[in-house]
Amino acid sequence: MTRQLPKFSLVLASLVLLVACGGSGSSDSPAPSPPSTPPSITISGSTSAFVGDAVDFVVTAPNGNPIADIEWQVSGISQQPLNAHTQAIGFDVPSSGSFEITAEVNLENGMRLSDTVTLEVSESAEPLATLRLGHEASEGGRVSLRVDTVNAQGLTINDITWRQTSGPTVNSFTFDDGEYSHSIYFQAPRVDTDAIIEIESTVTLSNGEVLSDSAQVLVKNIDINTNGFFVDDQTSIPETVSAHMQPYRADSPYADALTDCVYNNQVSSSCTFSKLPLIGQVTESPTIDDILDRTYVSHPWMGDAFKAFLETSATRDDMLNLLRATNAIVISYDIRPSFYWVATGAIYLDANNFWRTPQERDTLNTRPDYRSGFGSELDFTTSWRYVKNGAYFFPIINTSNVADRQPRDVDDVEAALSYLLYHELAHANDFFDYTEWQQLSNSASPLSSYDDSSPISTGLTTSLPLTSSQLHALADVRYGGETASSAQRSYTALQVANWFEDDGAVAFYSYFTEREDLAMLFERFMMLYRLEAEADVGVFTRATLEDGSFIPTWAQRNRVSDDKVTMRVDYVVSRILPELDVPAIQASLPSPYLLPNDITWRDSASSTNPNEQVGTDTFTVQSSETNAISVSENLLTLMEEFEAATKAHGKRESH
Repeated sequence: MTRQLPKFSLVLASLVLLVACGGSGSSDSPAPSPPSTPPSITISGSTSAFVGDAVDFVVTAPNGNPIADIEWQVSGISQQPLNAHTQAIGFDVPSSGSFEITAEVNLENGMRLSDTVTLEVSESAEPLATLRLGHEASEGGRVSLRVDTVNAQGLTINDITWRQTSGPTVNSFTFDDGEYSHSIYFQAPRVDTDAIIEIESTVTLSNGEVLSDSAQVLVKNIDINTNGFFVDDQTSIPETVSAHMQPYRADSPYADALTDCVYNNQVSSSCTFSKLPLIGQVTESPTIDDILDRTYVSHPWMGDAFKAFLETSATRDDMLNLLRATNAIVISYDIRPSFYWVATGAIYLDANNFWRTPQERDTLNTRPDYRSGFGSELDFTTSWRYVKNGAYFFPIINTSNVADRQPRDVDDVEAALSYLLYHELAHANDFFDYTEWQQLSNSASPLSSYDDSSPISTGLTTSLPLTSSQLHALADVRYGGETASSAQRSYTALQVANWFEDDGAVAFYSYFTEREDLAMLFERFMMLYRLEAEADVGVFTRATLEDGSFIPTWAQRNRVSDDKVTMRVDYVVSRILPELDVPAIQASLPSPYLLPNDITWRDSASSTNPNEQVGTDTFTVQSSETNAISVSENLLTLMEEFEAATKAHGKRESH
């Protein structure tokens, strides 16, 4: 059977207007006033399902009576839905039986309402389509849904089609690349009152069997300031951010300030330090509790994961010190990519780095990074990775396929969060380093206090600049989306490698802005020093990508220890963490060396330093069972790995 490209058909239900006819006659008396009907809520959702089904339930606000907060309770399950603080919940049915689903809401007028439905669940060994995950979205917000199969018993998917079956019309839909897409992405339409969109996915299996499932998305009517920091009004429908953000700790002394200042659809000015100070203005030795009081999340589990990381990571002390340069930590399902923003003084973290269970992963928005495809017209590409003990450390090349419902272990979470936080917190400390915290006026704000000439990165550029004009211009293409010139399209991988090798950067992303140059230097040093994670950087021809060999033209490990780089590293790290004796640490770090250019990128992960081999000038590739990279359908493809590496760092560090 041939596979088809993603298809989408829009189904609009016909509305039938029923007019009741009464008896004849007339009356001179006025018609009686209709009795006032008190507001009520009704749970929308299926009342029957099979074990393994993904189900969802939605409550809309009564007309003219916005919902202030909501509580859901599902009987008979060990873990309540992770989106139970929103007007839409979704979860996989764990077992057969009857389940009571109750919603209790408080309206903004103070009225409390409730409704309950019963879900009857049966056993079934037949294949099921599971469309995850029904949820709440703000009007103008990002929406993603994914369909997989359960009980497929070795059958594969040959085709997937999509349609909208009800609700306000969505203007456009996008899909993953490929012959068919497991996911659908769209922007929630504008609404005048809460509304429900229903999306149906139909799956055709390899034996011809056709399965379908649907999911509900609650589109919430919200207040939008089109001049707000986080509202993108460049399109016909302003793109918004989540309206169900909440302080991780409701009793935090900064709860109201977090709600007002760091991530919403109204904020349009930088809050003063008197309202939301930098952590370093309040304490020089913050505790984990101090940090969690500044944590703002779209789902409570994200704060739980952040707390666990701070409690267990080998990087904890570094992170507590580095977080002093921020006033808040924002973690949300719709942030992609992560970034630091001086306009608010907060860091913004993609929750994809935090998930530990398939249920947590289900709550994430999976819309691709907007930078996908940048630089595709160039005749070369670059990539990077961290390795530890001869094996991949980051990117995590195990696919953790959604359909497999596998958890992610704590080491993978630490790898994802450590590099990310070192990078983003380098940005924060670049703009507000330790010498400034006590000098800031309470009446000032992060944006008003920021001086474009004072960041550490500006001093780095003045004192120890990167010199390759070609690589600076190429970075605008690769990371900024600029169109490549004819000269740039003709650059070879070898030319690019030579320019890079002769300069003082640790990564190609360093050339995008001086801010990223500083953050990459700091990140690479701290990952090697604190976690013994060695960074590789490589340059590849388009030909080696197209033929699938993925053999680098040039690649180097531990460039952070290269003589062309070490002075620049010292300049940055000593100013961000002055308590570290950087020269002494540098003397103890592993030396840089070139990776072999006659084996694949994956195989070279287990390469060892030839300078540390006795009696040989050749590279050694470890072949132990522990470190070997085997071909497995559970691994990312190399192209997927390269894409993950390209999109791993954020962009928005300044206003």
